[in-house]
Amino acid sequence: MTDDWRGSPVADPVSSRTQPFPIPTRTPRLLLRGSGTRSGDVDGAWWPWTTNLTAELHDLISALTPRLGSIARIGFDWNTKSLDQRRIDHDDGVELHGPGIDQPPDLMRLTGTDGGSLTLLVIPFDTPIQQADDQMRRAARR
Repeated sequence: MTDDWRGSPVADPVSSRTQPFPIPTRTPRLLLRGSGTRSGDVDGAWWPWTTNLTAELHDLISALTPRLGSIARIGFDWNTKSLDQRRIDHDDGVELHGPGIDQPPDLMRLTGTDGGSLTLLVIPFDTPIQQADDQMRRAARR
């Protein structure tokens, strides 16, 4: 912590860049399976607003934190736009890596600092509304 010109405590710039992130700037389109349900291959779905997935990551992570806790790693088949954005973003303590062996390109695996994990179906941003809704409900088994 540092003090501002009035002597009031202010969060250090580095700590405001790590989890927990601020309140989402845009609510993620996310649907998860109930927390009491048995885990399967997919725990829910995320329908991003744009093709730049890394620009939306902090909002997604903020929405998932109550369920998963702090996120350490995210494995996904990242597109070039997302990787380019990530190169100019500040270090936020979340490791991004490519998909795991046999991981389908439309699944994102998020691993918490405590070892818990979630797998999300990532629906392309330009999917028609009804189709995206159907996919999200199937993924979350609703």
